[in-house]
Amino acid sequence: MPLFRREKRSEPPPIPLEVILASKPIRNPAVSWEKNEKGEVVITIKLEPSKPGLFSGFVKEPTERKIVLDAVGGFVWELMDGERTVSEIAERVSERFKLHRREAQASLLAYLQMLASRGLIALVAPSPPQEGRAGGAER
Repeated sequence: MPLFRREKRSEPPPIPLEVILASKPIRNPAVSWEKNEKGEVVITIKLEPSKPGLFSGFVKEPTERKIVLDAVGGFVWELMDGERTVSEIAERVSERFKLHRREAQASLLAYLQMLASRGLIALVAPSPPQEGRAGGAER
């Protein structure tokens, strides 16, 4: 048996597509946004100050980062209000940009994954149905 054998890490099981489509994307409340004079959505992210270093007194450090979204990204950003599901947003994207439903879904899922990986949004999964509560009455 080798001394430095790599252990296989178990990956979490993939989330079923139905659950993702029923989830509701919400914007990170720590991120602010507005529309500029061109009607583009501009996201502003506050940056944490870095630790003092050799050049900290000479270089002015940025305190925020701005991201200007394109037309599709801005449209999706405005729809992410915590009320609409991913499926509903995909439907709206499909209608607005004349895309096939599956194409809109695939593009939206990739975009949401990128936003989530940057901490700009989160997906709130639907609550699982409660077992043993037929008609809301408990026994």
